[in-house]
Amino acid sequence: MEILFFVVTLCAVVALTVVVLAFLRSDERKRAAQYREKTMGEILPNRLQAYERVALYLERISPENMVLREQATTTTAAELHTLMVNQIRQEFEHNVAMQIYVSQGSWSRILRAREEVVKELNEVAKTIDPKATSLQYGVEVIEASRNGCVFYVNRALDGLRKDIEGDFVRE
Repeated sequence: MEILFFVVTLCAVVALTVVVLAFLRSDERKRAAQYREKTMGEILPNRLQAYERVALYLERISPENMVLREQATTTTAAELHTLMVNQIRQEFEHNVAMQIYVSQGSWSRILRAREEVVKELNEVAKTIDPKATSLQYGVEVIEASRNGCVFYVNRALDGLRKDIEGDFVRE
């Protein structure tokens, strides 16, 4: 009889332990889900803003946009070249912190686009007389970029769009 009482008590203790552990695991999962939800609620706006800022950066460093925006402020090819390269660097430094919110793949494409745009600007500057007008330099930059660095800028923008679709737009 004592053995039967012991076995029944042991079974009851084991069953109670299983129920308590299941409850604790369920409660832990709920707390983890609430934490993730709260964290995403705080991080999501920052991530979206980062994607917006780097997309704007890419649009701003597009050679055609830069030429149209800055050509009137300079007179020579050398001045326009220097201004454009400096602006790319300054804007990049202003947006470098956005890399913590952007996927690694997209950040790599952004870096590549920046490198290719600067490389293109430098290559055109080597082929044109520094005393040439900013208009002449601008035309050469736009022509050269159509076959070169614009591809990298567009590729980086496409990568950002895919990140947004994959991370934020779920149907």
